[in-house]
Amino acid sequence: APPAAPRARSAQGRRAAMAPVGMEVTFQIGTGVKGKGLDEQGHRVLGQPRGLRLCADGALLVADYFNNCVLKFKPGDRRGRVVAGEEGRALPKVDPLKDLDKQNPGPLTLPAEEGVLLQQPCDVVEHPAGGFLVLDTDEGSVQRFGTGDRAVTLVPQGGKSVSRTLGSPDAVKNPRGVAVGPDGAIVVCDTWSHRVLRYPPPDGPVASERPAVLAGEPNSCGSAPTKLAFPSAVAFDADGALLVADTNNHRIQRFAPGETQGTTVAGSAEGRRGSGPGELDMPTGICVDPEDGSLLVADRCNARVLRFPRGS
Repeated sequence: APPAAPRARSAQGRRAAMAPVGMEVTFQIGTGVKGKGLDEQGHRVLGQPRGLRLCADGALLVADYFNNCVLKFKPGDRRGRVVAGEEGRALPKVDPLKDLDKQNPGPLTLPAEEGVLLQQPCDVVEHPAGGFLVLDTDEGSVQRFGTGDRAVTLVPQGGKSVSRTLGSPDAVKNPRGVAVGPDGAIVVCDTWSHRVLRYPPPDGPVASERPAVLAGEPNSCGSAPTKLAFPSAVAFDADGALLVADTNNHRIQRFAPGETQGTTVAGSAEGRRGSGPGELDMPTGICVDPEDGSLLVADRCNARVLRFPRGS
């Protein structure tokens, strides 16, 4: 069948579906060359853009992993502005050994730049109550920017610590995706622990409760319906179901509310990679088109973005 024609904006002013089949690229952010700052034409140069989200006002948030910052682009804007972190400057790492040669080293503390600088941001999402959440992969944290002079750490609960260790079974290890649930909960792809975690709404009455596992078996990967392998992104369907980009299983899993056994809605249920129309190879990004409920998948190793109609 021929590709579907792009849908025009309706009389009510609703936007067209995201990336309809057959639509040509009409706008590009970045120059195609890795770097930072602005080029001679005043266009923003990106290091390694990863997470991106559309805001309610039509602006685009981009997490630039290599440049340790988040940028915001208004519609039609190729310059953008830094709204979190500092372009090209990373948050210093806590080093317990660096001050041992000093006469009075004092207690070990977090860097003075905490809450201002970032260390490899991988994802970003607008928060319905204001500001936006930034997932910092190297730090294993989620911080809320845009509501004060410094960001507020929401994950880990209670704030960061100088004694963070990846050896703990409860530690968040190299997370790659973050989302806000329908109830305001923070949902994190704990990628190297092969699970998806739900943190209670940070402004709610049970904000201090421990996170719950929504999908996957902690620190155990596999292709069984209850397991995940390095999940990289999450999204919510209109009915509240959780969709997970199960990257190393080359599939997209759907978990109905309250269920821990997933159903494969795209890719291979057995975890096999492929390049056919319904197959995937290392999917790393997903989103649901609110116009028609279709699922868009960034099929990384096949270098394509696929659209799966709702119910397909």
